[in-house]
Amino acid sequence: MTQKLLTVTEVGKILDLKPARIYELTRERKIPFVQIGERQYRYSEAALMRWIDNGGNKNSENAEEVTISNPGLADSRYLGGQDR
Repeated sequence: MTQKLLTVTEVGKILDLKPARIYELTRERKIPFVQIGERQYRYSEAALMRWIDNGGNKNSENAEEVTISNPGLADSRYLGGQDR
């Protein structure tokens, strides 16, 4: 299954937040994210929408971050609840 991964800018537009705040939420592990390499982050559109539906409560979704060392694998990895 191919996942749509969003950039920090795209997530910022969805949440009406500046990229710096998205990075802050990422560092605090308050938003579901995918880490690609050491310093690149992407955000699963599906996991983000569930996170929003849950009122921004990451714990209710049991989401965890995933590190992808090979960006070509991004479409085969999934971040989030039951579909993992």
